[in-house]
Amino acid sequence: MNDSELTEYLSRIHLDDCHPNFDGLKSLQEHQMEHIPFENLDVVVGRKIVLSHKHLFRKIITQKRGGYCFELNILYAELLSSIGFSLKPVLARVWLSNPKKTPPRNHLAHLVELDGKTFITDVGFAGLVTRVPLDINNPTPVNDTDGMVRVIPFEDDQFMIQRQNETDWVNLYSFENVAISEEDIEISNYYMSTHPNSHLIQHKCIGKNTREGRVGVFNNKLTTRSKLNSLHSRRVEYGDSWLETIKKEFSIELDFSVEELNRLFEREG
Repeated sequence: MNDSELTEYLSRIHLDDCHPNFDGLKSLQEHQMEHIPFENLDVVVGRKIVLSHKHLFRKIITQKRGGYCFELNILYAELLSSIGFSLKPVLARVWLSNPKKTPPRNHLAHLVELDGKTFITDVGFAGLVTRVPLDINNPTPVNDTDGMVRVIPFEDDQFMIQRQNETDWVNLYSFENVAISEEDIEISNYYMSTHPNSHLIQHKCIGKNTREGRVGVFNNKLTTRSKLNSLHSRRVEYGDSWLETIKKEFSIELDFSVEELNRLFEREG
């Protein structure tokens, strides 16, 4: 990422400058999650998800769209590297919906080495994702303003990220601190963006953090929450009203063709 791109990226997330330390990493993660939404609309309408720098930068920074984990975290990693962070990618298994079988490695995040510690940083999980980087070798719960989160050892030399709810700890995703290849990422991205069983194909998901909590659209339902508590939700009719809502709430303006818009709204689910 060259200097002009770095400046444009930081402007996109409302930051003037950043340094390669923990405070800088925390600030980058928080600002990105408040200003660049998670969204899978290209997947829903059948566009190919391209992970090249040129494509991601144009889509997410220049055109001010969002993306899902592979798009957001790959470009975010380039930002971190340009600032001076040392990092590597990891693939994760998502446990949030309590799957009956072991889920596949279909989520991307990154590990950052800082002052002899290893932190996981992630701007592409959506939902209950932690707002702050977490030391993977320290299971002490951390308050990220939404509530308590932690990383604990998990089976087979893995780590599990959890969030505390009113009664218990909820599993978010698990990962291993092992090397992965670009091909591993491409395969997982291809599955998540094309396979009919992928939840990213079955549902329309948009969301971003706010200072108080999060605002999100799931299919045709708009929900606003404070911390982890839902404040209110309402139905948004598909069509012009839906497009106006995502423009207002997420500053997303779509360049979809008529055919793509028909595909976007063809499912009620």
